[in-house]
Amino acid sequence: MKITIQKAKNGENTALADGHFLHSNYAPVKEAQRFVENLALPFIPKIIILLEPALSYAADFLRIRFPNIKLGVIRYLKDFEQYNSKFDFVINYFETSNLEARLESCINEEQLLSTLFFSWPASSQIFKDIEKEVWKEIKLALERSKTLLITRQYFEKKWFLNSINFFANIKHSVSFQNQITKDILIIASGPSLKPFISFIKENQNKFFIICLSSAISVCFKYDIKPDLYMTTDGGFWAGEHLKKLYKTDIPVAIPAEAFCSKNLLNKLKILPLVYDDGISKELTKASGIITKHAVRNGTVSGTALLFAIEYSDKNIYMCGLDMANQKGFQHTQPNELEANASIYDYRIKPKETRLTRSELTTGSLEIYKNWFISNRFNLSQRKVLRLIENNDRKNSLGWIEDINLQEFKKLSQKASDCKDYIFKETSWKFDSSKIKDFINQNINNQLWKQQLFPLDYVSLSHNNENIEMQNKIESEWENLFQKISGILNENI
Repeated sequence: MKITIQKAKNGENTALADGHFLHSNYAPVKEAQRFVENLALPFIPKIIILLEPALSYAADFLRIRFPNIKLGVIRYLKDFEQYNSKFDFVINYFETSNLEARLESCINEEQLLSTLFFSWPASSQIFKDIEKEVWKEIKLALERSKTLLITRQYFEKKWFLNSINFFANIKHSVSFQNQITKDILIIASGPSLKPFISFIKENQNKFFIICLSSAISVCFKYDIKPDLYMTTDGGFWAGEHLKKLYKTDIPVAIPAEAFCSKNLLNKLKILPLVYDDGISKELTKASGIITKHAVRNGTVSGTALLFAIEYSDKNIYMCGLDMANQKGFQHTQPNELEANASIYDYRIKPKETRLTRSELTTGSLEIYKNWFISNRFNLSQRKVLRLIENNDRKNSLGWIEDINLQEFKKLSQKASDCKDYIFKETSWKFDSSKIKDFINQNINNQLWKQQLFPLDYVSLSHNNENIEMQNKIESEWENLFQKISGILNENI
C-alpha cells in the first residue's frame, strides 16, 4: 500500500493510503481534537490503545484529556513508525502473527480488562479486513484475561490458605548451601518417559534427579530414587500425587502456596521455595523460615527448569516433557489421577471414551509449550536437552535440543556414579504469634485485597460506586480471615 504525506488546506501534514485520506484534507489536527473530545468512555481506563492512528495527532489530545493513563498503539503499517514516540508502547500488527499473545505479553490481565480500544475512523474504513481480524483477536485476549482472572481469584484465596497451612505444619525443613555438582535430570510424567525408565533406573546415581509430582508413582514403581521431589500445584487434587511420599525421607521442594496435606507436611523433609511475588512471599519472610528461591510458572516443569538453571552449572536433561497430547494415556503409568478416574469407568462410560476426551484437550499444553520455546536462557557452555524418541518438528521446543536414548547413553558415559548429598536440616519452629501479628498488621491492606480478589477489583474500577461489589469483597475478606484464624488456632 502506497502511503503519501502531503499538505492539507491549512498547511498541516495529512496522509493518504492509496489515495484515500487517513486524515482531513482541511484541518487534520482539529479533526483529531474533535475525535478525542467526542469519545464516550464507559469508565476511566488505565490504558487507551489506538488502532492505526496514522500521523497520531489524536495522541496529543488524549494526553491532555487523560494525563495519568498509559497510551498504546497498534500499527497496521510500518510507514508511521516515526510517530511512535507519542505512545508508551507500540504493537506492530504487521510483524506479529498472534496479536492476542502480543497483547498479553505487554499488558497483564487486570490492565487489559481496564483498557479501552479505539479505531481511528479513517483507518477502520480503509483497512476493513485488518480491522476485522484485529478486533477478533482483541476480543479473544479480553475473554482469556477474564478467564484467567476468574481462575486467579479462585486460586489466590486457596494459595493464601495453603500458605498458612504450610507454615503451621512443617516439622522438618531442609536447605543446602552449595551448587548442585552433577548433571540434572528432571522427570516429568509424559508418555515419552517410558523408553528411558530402565536406563534411568540403572544409572540414577549419575544424575541429580528432580522428580515432579505427577511422576512420583512412576519412580516408586520402578525403584528410581530421586534426590528431590518437587510440587507447585495449589489445587487439592494435586495432592493425590503426593500420597506415596509417606514412604520416603527424600526432601520435597514446595512453595508455601502449593497444596500439601498437614499430615504430610508434619512428616516430610521440606525444602521451602519462595517466589518473587505474592502474599506468600511476605508471609514467608515474616515466618523466618530458610528458603530457596524459585520462579512462578504455569507448570511445575517450568519452575523445575528455572530452579535447575539457578542452582547448577551442569547440563540439564528433561524427560517426560511431551507438551503435546498423545493417543491413549496422557501420562506414563502408573499415575494417581488415572487410578482414581478409572474407578468410575463402566460399560456405558468406558475408559476408551475418557481417554479419547483427554486427547482433545490441548489449550494449556500449547501455552506451556510456547513458554519453553519463547524463553531462551543464557546457559554459557551447558545445555538443556529433552529426552524423547521419534520426535517430530510439530512437537519441537525450539532451542531445547531433543536427544534419543542412544544419544543419552553416550552423553552419560563420563558421568560420575556417586550420589551427591547436599541437604541438611535447618533449625526453625513455627511461631503462630509471628504470623498472627503479621496478619493483623495487614487486616486492611488494600494491595492484599486486590491480589486476592482481582476480578472484583477490576469490576469496581469500572464503577467505584458499586456498593454491592464493595460489600461482596468485604464479606469474602472476613470469611477468609476467619478460616486463617481457625488454622492458626489449631496449631497453638
